[in-house]
Amino acid sequence: MPDLKLVPNVIPIDVGYRRRARMLDAVGRVLAKKGFEALDADCVAREAGVLRKDIFKSFGGLKRLVAEFGNSDRFWPSAEELIGNDLEELQDMPAHEIMAEFFKRYLAALRNRPQTLRILAWEEVERNQYSEVLEGVRVRTALQFFENMRQDPPEDIDLTALVLIMAGAVNYIAVRSRVHHSLGGVDLQSEKGWKRIEETIEKIMQGTLGETRAGDEAG
Repeated sequence: MPDLKLVPNVIPIDVGYRRRARMLDAVGRVLAKKGFEALDADCVAREAGVLRKDIFKSFGGLKRLVAEFGNSDRFWPSAEELIGNDLEELQDMPAHEIMAEFFKRYLAALRNRPQTLRILAWEEVERNQYSEVLEGVRVRTALQFFENMRQDPPEDIDLTALVLIMAGAVNYIAVRSRVHHSLGGVDLQSEKGWKRIEETIEKIMQGTLGETRAGDEAG
């Protein structure tokens, strides 16, 4: 008989990383397909091809898995992604320009994440501890971006309310673009249509926060 050599049971170093990645991908797919109310550890485990206990072993539970998914670029653009290589240029911008730049880049990042758009659509009709986790991610990203704003907005502007209104509008348009070719006569299937939206964002920010407005008030 030929000699039989025992092969050691070596587990590749990246097995744990790949298992975690499968679970992160799975939670995104489940949220996109079934929403927040249907999300539980069992369905995520099935989707990922792992055991339920693996979620708790790797992440400490489903809520922490959702948090890590939310903080990954699978779901949401980081402040670093939105800033890109333009940090110094952004810091030198007046308030209305950096605000406009944020929402234009934010819109582009959403358009590049169709799965995120499906999850945002579920947020419109369902809310629980998992949706709250993802909401927190978005708030932190915006705050991190706006830390680079050196010029203060006009004192009578409620910046928090302004960001809320703009973010709501951007989210709505991006989500609706998945199923509507146009909204209000704006073509959402062409770059020309999206350019119209970007130019309007610039005008809204200029009119609300711009130097011309500040000068008129001073006069």
